[in-house]
Amino acid sequence: MRWYAVTLVFLAFDMEMIFMYPWALVVADIGAAAVAEMFLFLGLLMVGVIYAWREGAFRWA
Repeated sequence: MRWYAVTLVFLAFDMEMIFMYPWALVVADIGAAAVAEMFLFLGLLMVGVIYAWREGAFRWA
């Protein structure tokens, strides 16, 4: 069960990179709305990281 939490953390960071690359390509065209949406997305990912931290997913030993 311990590896389940590690897998979720990996997927969270993997999904972050998948969505940030296309965002970086079009942010200049869209403007401030794109920046606000990315901060919202990163905030949701941060909530997941904080949850994983509290559950002990980052303790390797």
